[in-house]
Amino acid sequence: MVKRISIGICLGLVSFCSAVYAGSEMNMQDGMWEITSQVKMQGMTIPPMTFSQCITKDNAVPQSNSPGQDDCKVSDMKTTGSTVSWSVVCGEQAGNMKGKGKITYHGDRFEGEMTTEHMGMAMVTEMSGRRTGPCP
Repeated sequence: MVKRISIGICLGLVSFCSAVYAGSEMNMQDGMWEITSQVKMQGMTIPPMTFSQCITKDNAVPQSNSPGQDDCKVSDMKTTGSTVSWSVVCGEQAGNMKGKGKITYHGDRFEGEMTTEHMGMAMVTEMSGRRTGPCP
């Protein structure tokens, strides 16, 4: 009887651990993504911009291809389930821009935002993305 209970407990723990592990995997498909971002700051909204990027589970943070953004460094990237969060610092001639972002993937789409500060001005960039196919 004790042996059956022990086996039942072990099987239950294995099932539970498998479910927890499976549930912690990111629900995101590697590939080309069309990303739309819109910046909002102190009473002003900049028209949305759209660009494409190859995104993978290993490199899940969208990178802007705007001029002057090539010196940005992403750090502190963390993945919890299907949500990715990060910090970013961009060195610019007038000073550094710092920010934090967070997006949540839903298989072939995502939404999220990044908050940045530059020269005392706070900006919020809302982002959405959709997978358009495989990476070239």
